[in-house]
Amino acid sequence: MIRFLVATILGATLTGGCFAQASADETPADSGPEIITVKEADTGGVITLGGTVIARKMVNLSAQMPGDVEFIAGEEGDAFTKDTILVQLDQSALLAKRKQAEAQLANAEAAYHNAYVQFNREVLSPNAQSNTMMGGMPSMFSMFTDPMRSMTGQGEPGYERHAGLVGQGTQLQTASNSVLQARQAIRELDESIENTFSRAPFDGIIVSKMIEVGDIVQPGMPLLAFADTTEMQIQVEVPTRLLDAVQEGETLMARVGSERSVIQVKVDRVFPMAQKGGHTTTVKFGIPEGIKAKTGTYAEVLIPDLAHKGQELPVVPASAVVWRGSLPAVFKVSEDGHLKMKVLRLGTQTSDGQISVISGIQAGDRILKKPTPSTMSGAME
Repeated sequence: MIRFLVATILGATLTGGCFAQASADETPADSGPEIITVKEADTGGVITLGGTVIARKMVNLSAQMPGDVEFIAGEEGDAFTKDTILVQLDQSALLAKRKQAEAQLANAEAAYHNAYVQFNREVLSPNAQSNTMMGGMPSMFSMFTDPMRSMTGQGEPGYERHAGLVGQGTQLQTASNSVLQARQAIRELDESIENTFSRAPFDGIIVSKMIEVGDIVQPGMPLLAFADTTEMQIQVEVPTRLLDAVQEGETLMARVGSERSVIQVKVDRVFPMAQKGGHTTTVKFGIPEGIKAKTGTYAEVLIPDLAHKGQELPVVPASAVVWRGSLPAVFKVSEDGHLKMKVLRLGTQTSDGQISVISGIQAGDRILKKPTPSTMSGAME
């Protein structure tokens, strides 16, 4: 009986020890986030260049007149048709000046009417003023005195007649010029009043707004950015050595935003001049209809490198790439165990499903294989 109890106790002890050992072996140790080392692979001779999505038609509306902002049609994203008033400045001072100009025009027109009557009186009724002084009867002495004055050199009635006509004609011309000047002043004020309005140059939306109602603006200050977002483009700075592979009308592959699937884009325009000091040329690629893209979104265009059939570039798994806004990035692990986010320029996808990296990291760097959306730079937890 005693032997049976001892055997039972020993068996239970051994069994419990084995169970405890098995439980300890089955519980995996918390090793933290998985870290991988960046390697290199052949990219196949394709270079990926980063760019920005822009609207095909976009204008920046600026103030043409100084004044207070009195009206703004809407906010960012609001759509408007062509010729809709988007911004209006205060017009009270200009309207007051226009009233003054209208009064000056009325005075000028009255002066012109008077000068016109006086000129006609001089033409039709010469010496009317002297005749009036004689009680309304024509001066009978003039038929005797005028020839005597001419003979004695005391006067020249014919020239005096001419001088009277010229004087009245000059007054008429001066009055006419005053009317024209007043009308042009009103026209100038009307142009200034029209410049207090900023109208939509085409159908589109407000992309960005730089003012608020009540702001004081000066000529040249930006008001709104207005764009037609129905047609979009990708603007890329292409290195000069790659321009042979980029010809207007050709079709290349591209990626927009965080979408890894590629789309076809057409070379719309190659700028005729390179950027000073940058050794790059601006190229615009047309995005097909139906592709949703917002202005300012990061995009990539895959351009064949005709000079190199293939080259070694760092590659990372797709799980290591996170998107912060519209920019791709990875988290690099430093020697002391801290994380640092590195923004990348991505290349093409390799045959084994990895993504090549043009810039941002290099072979031998240690990165997180699967960062989470909440991963941040700093010490690893």
